[in-house]
Amino acid sequence: MIPGSLARRYARALIGLADSAAQRDKLAKDLDAFADVCRSQDSYGMVVLTVLSSDRYSLADRKKLVDSFLRRLSPGGADPILGKFLHYVLDRGRMEGVPDIARAYRRMADEAAGRVNAEITSAAPLTPDAVSKITAALERATGKKVIATTAVDPELIGGVIAKVGSTVVDGSVRSALGQLRSSLRG
Repeated sequence: MIPGSLARRYARALIGLADSAAQRDKLAKDLDAFADVCRSQDSYGMVVLTVLSSDRYSLADRKKLVDSFLRRLSPGGADPILGKFLHYVLDRGRMEGVPDIARAYRRMADEAAGRVNAEITSAAPLTPDAVSKITAALERATGKKVIATTAVDPELIGGVIAKVGSTVVDGSVRSALGQLRSSLRG
């Protein structure tokens, strides 16, 4: 793990290498996939990221391993820029920060593309129509394309909570009951 500011610096450098929005999105997809590989375990139960970060193995062998993973990420392999970038990260001894860099890069790529992530939590599973209506309302409110994920929390009783960035819109029955309780006590 590396500090957040350093992960953002690496992510900003990678964003700067992308020539187009399509390449920026491909790099995000490939970097996310590589970070997933890093979190997985090899056949001996070792976490791949531990192997890539270890000085026990030669730098040349670790670079070959990175290249091998990148070739398998997607049809035609990962973007060559990502390979050069990861070699640089490996040379600097920052491989343990790849998951943090991937998260920071995803946020920056989404921001550059005018996308925002939203988490919609409800008491029961929402229908696709309800999700699309909530998503449309969030898009109107934010002025950005909303990528929604849904979750279920039975303790909400009813209604929904939508979290977009650091903003939370709480329309749950649990929250309404809590506000009513506070007003009756006060």
